Amino acid sequence: MWLCQKRTPNSSGSKKCQKDEQRMKRTFLLGVYFLLAIMLQKMVMPKWLPIGFIPDFLLLAVLLFGFWKSGASGFWFGLLLGLFQGWIHGVGWWAFALSRGLAAVFVGWMRIRWLWTSPLAVSFCTAVGTVFAETLLAILFAISERSLSPFSLLFTIAAFEASVNSLFAFLISWLKQPREVLA
Repeated sequence: MWLCQKRTPNSSGSKKCQKDEQRMKRTFLLGVYFLLAIMLQKMVMPKWLPIGFIPDFLLLAVLLFGFWKSGASGFWFGLLLGLFQGWIHGVGWWAFALSRGLAAVFVGWMRIRWLWTSPLAVSFCTAVGTVFAETLLAILFAISERSLSPFSLLFTIAAFEASVNSLFAFLISWLKQPREVLA
């Protein structure tokens, strides 16, 4: 509110100012969530999980964003995070970007199709979206490498990532809207 008071000392334009503040808060929180997801995926989880499989929190962020903000914004957010994730891995940045962007659109389509936003729906759509994204990534890598070896990675990791992303999506959605689970 302090930013609005500096710009407009009278009451005119207060609704526009409130929208600007809400947009700034959302952008700031999105940046904080992004940094938290990167820190969890790259620093914390490799030390906690000795089994070698690390949950893909960046994919989870893309799928949750695509679920709650479906449409073109989900695609562009998935494309941006996919480019970043491909840059982190060092290979196939275009495949990561395309698979993440289309997965966000697919999850948003599922939400719009069913018109159901409970934590169970978020969990289910995230699990299906994870399998969709990893399958598309494996197909794109198989086409570019001209081999079937990416499918072996798909069959070993996709089930783990889908179940972990589904669990975390349920918890995040329940923390965001607890009354829908308890009602």
